[in-house]
Amino acid sequence: HGIVLDSARRQVTRNGEYIRLAHKEFAVLATLMAADGAVVSAEELLERVWDENIDPFSNTVRVTMSKLRAKLGDPQVIRTVPGSGYLI
Repeated sequence: HGIVLDSARRQVTRNGEYIRLAHKEFAVLATLMAADGAVVSAEELLERVWDENIDPFSNTVRVTMSKLRAKLGDPQVIRTVPGSGYLI
């Protein structure tokens, strides 16, 4: 989808254009990309990206996903799998 994630530099580009991401947005994108097409649940994202003090019933993942999708632009690359989680 034209997305390149450089973990060493903490940079993301899409079709050659730099996309500024917040720390959590970058971590969520890295987690989804590392899953290689597998579904990643919201609970798994909370465990991997946020600390253990996060409220598991908060809408943190949903809000972060919305911001990340907006920054990545169209066509959308992150899909929601109802009842399961998210995937690229």
